Amino acid sequence: MQRLARTLLPLLLAVLPFAQARADILIGSYSGDVNERRPVLSFSDDANGASAIPLRVMGGPNSGLIEPVSGVFEPGENVLYVGDFRGQSVRVFSTSITNGDPAPLRAIGPSYANQVHGLAVDAAHDELFIVSSCCFKTFDRNANGDVFYKRSVQWGGLSGSVTQQNYPSSIVYMPATDEIAEADTDSASPYTPKVLVFNRTDSGNVAPKRIIKGANTGLGTYAGALAYDPSSRKLFVGAFTTNPDNSRSARIVVFDDLANGDVVPLRTIYGSIAGLELPASSSIGGLAIDPERQRLIVSISDFATAANNKILVFALAANGYAAPLQTIAGPQSSLPTNLGAPIWMPGDRIYRNGFE
Repeated sequence: MQRLARTLLPLLLAVLPFAQARADILIGSYSGDVNERRPVLSFSDDANGASAIPLRVMGGPNSGLIEPVSGVFEPGENVLYVGDFRGQSVRVFSTSITNGDPAPLRAIGPSYANQVHGLAVDAAHDELFIVSSCCFKTFDRNANGDVFYKRSVQWGGLSGSVTQQNYPSSIVYMPATDEIAEADTDSASPYTPKVLVFNRTDSGNVAPKRIIKGANTGLGTYAGALAYDPSSRKLFVGAFTTNPDNSRSARIVVFDDLANGDVVPLRTIYGSIAGLELPASSSIGGLAIDPERQRLIVSISDFATAANNKILVFALAANGYAAPLQTIAGPQSSLPTNLGAPIWMPGDRIYRNGFE
């Protein structure tokens, strides 16, 4: 009987509506005010248009979240890591409760996490990487409480420093090369954007292993968002160029994960059709990858006008003057100003464990 049940179960799941694969797009934001707690909003991965509304809203005093601006889903633990900028912490939540005001399973910070801009998780080595204000830091993945980091690459502004870190804004782990990549800018005018690559185990005063930087890279005036696709070994960078009228021409440039120097991108997504011609108050808030549907998720963050904030979804292989496949925007979306980086998370984990 048990064998028959195991045989029939896949056939039943194929016809039941709840068995369809579903994922969520999560997004938080900067508030600019310690007294204003911003939540994490969750949208269906097929949400589109001005009628898109959040499926769930997570936040409140129990969660501890103040400015949730980055995060990552970790499948081994089945948890959501959330970077809180003003809360100076990384908070870890069960994916089964991403609505209301849940308490985190654990939290790291505030003393040594500081203002978290971005984070990445390496489950193979049980490590958590964050960038906060000056540097990239490594914690034990299962750390809890106000604990000291296990490694840190120092700020580039110190006397004799060779790290070239100034104010890194996002970070990814590249398992194929066992390296960290982070988006940053030079510390002196004209504040040239760059992508710094370090070995995962680097610590202290160590020079970058590679630097993507220069006129040919398409990084323009500023590059602050990163995503990495392990299956294709491609690094995605969100950047913009400031125009004479102060508007911004944003783009997503794609590089091989071994790229170095003043290299031409393999692909570039750009233009008004892509929704990437932006006002002076807007920029790319962050990038995420949906590995199941092969999609690139892009948040457009505006610090002045909530109506300009939106989430764009492209084919992962998009190139050139490409139109987004989906756009989440409009008053029903409840998107506030100052969006952070999007987070992709599968929404049907309960049906993937074989009902064991």
